[in-house]
Amino acid sequence: MFDQLIALSQETSSTSRADLLKSLSGLFADGVESHTDRETELFADILCRLIDQVSIEARAELSHRLAPLTFTPHAVALRLATDAEREVFAVMLEHSVVLTDADLRAIASSQSQGHLLAITRRKGLSERVTDVLAIRGNAAVLIAVTDNASARFSEPGVEWLVMRGIDYPKVLMALSQRADMPRERLVRAMAMLDADARARLENLVALAPRLALMLTTEASDSARWKKERLEREIASLIRRVKQGYVTLDDCIARFAREGRIEVMAELLTQATELEEAHIAKALARGNDLALAVVCRSLSVSNNAYLMLAHMLADHLGLTAKDARSWAKNYAEVDRASAVRALRFHRMQTGVVQGRTTPGRMMAGRPR
Repeated sequence: MFDQLIALSQETSSTSRADLLKSLSGLFADGVESHTDRETELFADILCRLIDQVSIEARAELSHRLAPLTFTPHAVALRLATDAEREVFAVMLEHSVVLTDADLRAIASSQSQGHLLAITRRKGLSERVTDVLAIRGNAAVLIAVTDNASARFSEPGVEWLVMRGIDYPKVLMALSQRADMPRERLVRAMAMLDADARARLENLVALAPRLALMLTTEASDSARWKKERLEREIASLIRRVKQGYVTLDDCIARFAREGRIEVMAELLTQATELEEAHIAKALARGNDLALAVVCRSLSVSNNAYLMLAHMLADHLGLTAKDARSWAKNYAEVDRASAVRALRFHRMQTGVVQGRTTPGRMMAGRPR
């Protein structure tokens, strides 16, 4: 066997490399119980190198062989799961127990919609993974993940699915038919929609009768009460900031630690007197430039902004590296330029003339 492996390693043809890959993977699998950690690392390193030198067919064959195994080296599973070809990545993403939630979140945050669709077919998807799928997925991904009976959804994840379901009605239909979506969960999710989104949702209720029953005054009253309470609390907090009892940095750091993105949105909205949709859109899309301009105009420190960036990256399923990159860009933003940019934005949206968003008052005023 070893003589054969040595001979194959000396040949550079694609066929020989594929044969070597197949032989090595078989050798690893046959002796997995007796391999030391160091030997397993060496096998993984060699297999990863060979994977990049063989055809799609050879990679797909290896993926199908290793995906069901519990002892597949993590590096090999991750390499195959992030392959560019569906024939290779699909089976690994669907079945490998070696891949962690962190792996799945990273892949769902950066790879193609085909990768996301493969992830939706896994059993027992966690809330942290489905959160990313709900944010990044296209219609096929959203429908597939809501059809996955073993998938679990966080409250923010359900809110995202309801919001995105306005554009993809089949998502709403699938969501409303899940056994783990009692009336109360969907009511809470719909309560988070703004007026425009609720109006659009009401045009779609005929497609999902169960949802139609939930568009009641109860949901509307709950949403209004929750929103008004939050606005009052933040207005009070803004007054304390102006009076010097607490700093804006302290508030941002606190809400970032707690992961309260909706409270952060209200805080920045009232502090800047910008329209609510501008702040909400920047947070929902991870628009670091818009957030940098807003925060720099408020003299938010670099450290506080870094905490905000980490909260947002976690919410969007991105990495700490992304957060640090946003913070690095923020450090280079000039405050005077940020103030001018916001002044120009207010002129464009009519805020300077007092045409604020209906129902909203300027920051610092009693509500």
